Amino acid sequence: MAPIRRFLITDEIGKQGGAVVNSLVEYRSKLPSDQKFEILCLTPNATSEKAVSLASTDGVTIVVGNLFFPLSALDKAVPIDAVFCMTCPSDLGDEEKQATALIDACLTHEVKHFVFRSVDRGGVELSETNPTDIPNFRSKHNVEKYLKEKCAESQMTWTILRPVAFMDNMMPNMTGKAFAAIWAQIGEKPLQLVSARDIGHFGALALVNPEEYVGRAVGLAGDELNFEKAQRVFRETIGYEMPRTWAFVASLIKFAIPEMGLMFKWLQEEGYAVDINELREEYPELQDFGTWLRDDSQHELGLPS
Repeated sequence: MAPIRRFLITDEIGKQGGAVVNSLVEYRSKLPSDQKFEILCLTPNATSEKAVSLASTDGVTIVVGNLFFPLSALDKAVPIDAVFCMTCPSDLGDEEKQATALIDACLTHEVKHFVFRSVDRGGVELSETNPTDIPNFRSKHNVEKYLKEKCAESQMTWTILRPVAFMDNMMPNMTGKAFAAIWAQIGEKPLQLVSARDIGHFGALALVNPEEYVGRAVGLAGDELNFEKAQRVFRETIGYEMPRTWAFVASLIKFAIPEMGLMFKWLQEEGYAVDINELREEYPELQDFGTWLRDDSQHELGLPS
């Protein structure tokens, strides 16, 4: 019997890390017993509702730790084949420090493959050279460079996933209403969007089939539409107008959170540039905005929230 492969996932309670776990669980259920793998979920709190739920899932193990001490709870004799890295703002430090600490730990533990969730910065070529003025984007650009340099000096290989704006920001809550109001201020320029489900799909595939993703930086987007068209898709799919808060609230958010203002200014002037048609050839089930609204958005059909 082949050795059991082990994949470590960070941000397992978040939408994207959680989507990777969900996809892995689905793939695992379809494999013969001699090809199954173990899913390790890194969490600072093993007693959280999400962690407890995951712990009861076949093939999932909870590992207590954080991105600065990610593998300290694991015996080096128990190898980890691949890691999915999703950084998050926290009191522990900025995202760049989190990711580089995890990369260094993976090198120490001889992890074979590292998948980093980054961000698109204007298409394939610009994403390689354009850190942008947005701190969050610039940090991810720096992590990409660090990861490539460290892998070039070792046996570890890499994959970079570069999603665009998240459809999952449009959930039926205040965050969704605020996102819609800010989106409206972009004007006629289209905005590219991707679902967390599709990020999870590609994250899981890069772990399960690393040979197909080694050395690839993959832009992830499932739809491209301006706010007017998005309103029409929402109305036709859900049955009522897209909920959004007042315009002055959107302006206040961009003023109060400078990084948010910088990001939406960049979206107006430059913007994402993933080749959606090419990605859909690779994955025909890629969700567009209407499909996501119907299948995953939690908006109730015909009932305004």
